[in-house]
This record gives sequence, structure tokens and C-alpha cells, in this order.
Amino acid sequence: MPDLHIKGYMLELLARQGAMWDYEIAEEVMTAYDLSGDYWHGTVRLTLTDLYAGGLLEELEATIDPAKSGGEEKVLFNYQLTDFGRERMQQSGLLEVTR
Repeated sequence: MPDLHIKGYMLELLARQGAMWDYEIAEEVMTAYDLSGDYWHGTVRLTLTDLYAGGLLEELEATIDPAKSGGEEKVLFNYQLTDFGRERMQQSGLLEVTR
């Protein structure tokens, strides 16, 4: 399990991987923290919404794909880190300053 809180882990994941779909982020987080179930999947999606609302993430695309959302018709989002998100990560020590 990472030593970092889930929100920070999600930001670091997006900084490393680039754009990702919400279900991919949820799978990564749940695997890294040894979590399972609808509660945790929903918690990850809610956290992504919070990061998006705060301007740290931007939505690149949205789609509905029941094959990727457990057979349900849910809107899926593709997110990436914003410049503001990178700046906040640097300010908080989650991301080293690169020159």
C-alpha cells in the first residue's frame, strides 16, 4: 500500500501516466490500496469529481460504455492533470519542480 493518501496517489498517477479514464484510475487505486467493492469505486469517482471541480483535473472526453462500467450505463470520464494541478502538486511536495 502506498504511503500517500488516496487523493495524492491519484494526482501522482495522472502525473506519471497522463490522461486516464476514471475506471482505469479506480482499478489502479483499488489495487494499490487493496480495496474492493462498489463503495470504493464510487469513492474514487467522487474524489475525481472533487479534483475536477477544484481545477486540478480537466475532462478530455466522456462516453457511455456498459462494458467498462460493470454492465451499467454510466457516464465515464477521461481526465488529465491541469497546469494548475501540477503547480499545486509542486507546492504541496507531491511533484518535484522541473526546469
